[in-house]
Amino acid sequence: MQSPVAAQSLFLLLLTAFVVFRFAVRELRPRVIRRGVALWLRPAILVAVTAYISWIAVTIDPSGIDELLIALVVGAVAGAITGVLIVRYTTFSPAGVPNAVTASGSRVTFGIWVAVFALRLLARFVVPHGADLRTQLPMNGGTVIVVAVAFLVIAVAFQRAIARYGDGSGAAAVVTP
Repeated sequence: MQSPVAAQSLFLLLLTAFVVFRFAVRELRPRVIRRGVALWLRPAILVAVTAYISWIAVTIDPSGIDELLIALVVGAVAGAITGVLIVRYTTFSPAGVPNAVTASGSRVTFGIWVAVFALRLLARFVVPHGADLRTQLPMNGGTVIVVAVAFLVIAVAFQRAIARYGDGSGAAAVVTP
């Protein structure tokens, strides 16, 4: 097949996995989240990566658009579920500075990220022709959109928590949105 395209797709998938791994490791310690553009940067970049992978997939195999659309829809739904679960098991508290909140993840949130990528790896072996490039590209697009939508849901939750507790008062109340 076309190995430069496969290498490009694999590079983008590995880059996404690296970003998610860094984010997942951060889940294990409290961190101050500030309101701003940086909160929305990750989801925006991942949506662009998804669009690029989708374009490559359609360019290589125009007849595979159905598989691509299925992967993107399933990925978006899985991303929404992942984001909601992450938010559910994240504790928010005042950061003591204006326009910020402290977010504390847990082993559960870390486990959710690991499970999402383990399911993606399993899909490679379950889906017919899972190792074929024409199948991998749509699956990679689906994987990246999982992360993009999850990060979007998480960013919305951060914004809500900042709106509630980001006045800088440092009050001791702890909430889980």
